[in-house]
Amino acid sequence: MGTYWQVKIPYVPNQLHIKNLIQRKLDEDEKLLSSWKKNSLVSKFNKLKKNQLLAIDKKFFKIISIALKINKKTYGKLDITIGNLINIWGFGNQKKPHNYPSINKIKQVMALTGMKHLSLISNANKHYIKKNIDGMKINLSTLGEGFAADHLSSVLKKEGIENYTISIGGTVLVKIKNKENSKIIAIQKPTDKIQSIHLLIHLKNKSISTAGTYRNYYYLKGKKISHLIDPKTGMPVTHNLISVSVISSTALEADGWDSALLILGFKKAKILALRENLAVCLITKKNNTFSTWISPCFKKFLINT
Repeated sequence: MGTYWQVKIPYVPNQLHIKNLIQRKLDEDEKLLSSWKKNSLVSKFNKLKKNQLLAIDKKFFKIISIALKINKKTYGKLDITIGNLINIWGFGNQKKPHNYPSINKIKQVMALTGMKHLSLISNANKHYIKKNIDGMKINLSTLGEGFAADHLSSVLKKEGIENYTISIGGTVLVKIKNKENSKIIAIQKPTDKIQSIHLLIHLKNKSISTAGTYRNYYYLKGKKISHLIDPKTGMPVTHNLISVSVISSTALEADGWDSALLILGFKKAKILALRENLAVCLITKKNNTFSTWISPCFKKFLINT
């Protein structure tokens, strides 16, 4: 998945076994979700011709199901079929461009996108996925960290470990058996210039995921190019909503919502957060000044400082 990970657990006598198990499971997830590995399930799907069926397991079925669900609720802003768009903007398996992709190129690539062209099929406890247009490519980078965090959580549970913190990229999952204790988590100030705390929250048996335009970008002809691509325009986002944090019961859902809300922009993200009763923190930036909006569901997690 091309990101860092950290798992904190209390001392256990078989630590080396647990560490090796975690790495093995993460390697399995990468083989499932990676757009770079030629034999990953994602790569196999991307090579399919239209209407060909690809057999998938329950885990892959779940991640696609969540993507379809959030896509509908966010007016199409979470779209895993924009793999070709991600590539031409230099955030996939192609090099960063030296010039802006032409309007014709963007339109050509956008014709190969759209969740309506993606189908999940279940038959006799077997799951399949297909597309109805040739050339469409999926990219699961907006969901991979959350998926992997939930997967590791289930692995640790099977090993009898009940207290742990899992951090993968911008996603954190906390499990605590004790009825009273919770974990203090910092939301960083949305800038790559300095590392400082913007907000503190307490988390227990929940997950938080943060998406930001300040994390993965490059400059092209003097303009900042964000890795977050709007599927409706084919262009990187340029609005002033620069960070979105979402707290949810699963890391997968938190990871899916944060990117989609950021692409929506502040006004629509705020309306949607209130309508869906989401625990959301939105941070905007104007003239080097940060402004923060907290949804009612998010406020109960805040630590007043």
